Amino acid sequence: MKYSILLSSMAFIIICLSCKKDVADENKNGETNDENSTIECSSENDNIAKTVDCSVQLDLESVFSEILSDDARIFTTNNIPSHLVGRYPNNANPNSILAQDKTIEIDLIPQKTGSLTPLQNSHGPAYAFGICLNGVEMDPVAAEPWGKNTSNENYDWNLEATANSLGLDCSNAHVQPTGAYHYHGTPLKYIERLNYSGNAMILMGWAADGFPVYYSFGYSTANDSSSVVKALKSSYRLKSGNRPGDGVLAPCGEYNGKYVQDYEYIEGLGDLDEANGRTGVTPEFPGGTYYYVVTDEFPGIPRYFVGTPSNDFKLVP
Repeated sequence: MKYSILLSSMAFIIICLSCKKDVADENKNGETNDENSTIECSSENDNIAKTVDCSVQLDLESVFSEILSDDARIFTTNNIPSHLVGRYPNNANPNSILAQDKTIEIDLIPQKTGSLTPLQNSHGPAYAFGICLNGVEMDPVAAEPWGKNTSNENYDWNLEATANSLGLDCSNAHVQPTGAYHYHGTPLKYIERLNYSGNAMILMGWAADGFPVYYSFGYSTANDSSSVVKALKSSYRLKSGNRPGDGVLAPCGEYNGKYVQDYEYIEGLGDLDEANGRTGVTPEFPGGTYYYVVTDEFPGIPRYFVGTPSNDFKLVP
């Protein structure tokens, strides 16, 4: 009798231990354990951007000119900046800076279309945003989707270039495989050369649809050039809570700015609209115009056009 009881007890213990091992194995795979799922998602919050010091003066001469025709603003450029740049190639960007001889045209008298054209579509970057007055293009959208080069590639979640380690230098720029140096965010070294004071609006370039682009500052009353100049604020903010993804088809983890889609536009939150611009007077347009603003906070370089972008800025066929 005692022997039977002992055998029964031992069998029960073995079964229990086996069950515990199965649960442990299942948790180890991260399939059912919420805590482990959270740990996996936490890797989506490691967006500590690292920038490369700007210590290199290029041997290549910067070429940039602008002329006007009856209906177009025409730029000739080689896309080479005159300011210091980062050292390329580097560990995060294997490309060398090369001259890009181009002639680019945009509308001289642009018109708003009544709808927004995004710089990114479901297949990736569709347009560069515009050109600075040093001939370097503003191209904020990275080709860094969730699941890049896998069957799960998903441009509904695209890395925000300025929040990740993509080899950007101190001007938020890096180099395409073609050798094209381009800005993903506020081009700090270029802005420094414009000698801005914060007391005046400063024209820094032109958008692909023909509207002017200013850096940060504008009149506190949009249509009053005698009003105080202030830093204009975007109407975007970081979303609260967690991303809806499962970590396989889309990212999970807390919204923290790693992805472009971590941000949301709230109308009226700041001074600027969804395209990071507004209508008002400027020193170059005392009668008023629509203009874009490159802000130090997201989105930095705008992500939408209000007009029709030139095909010279198109990135895909």
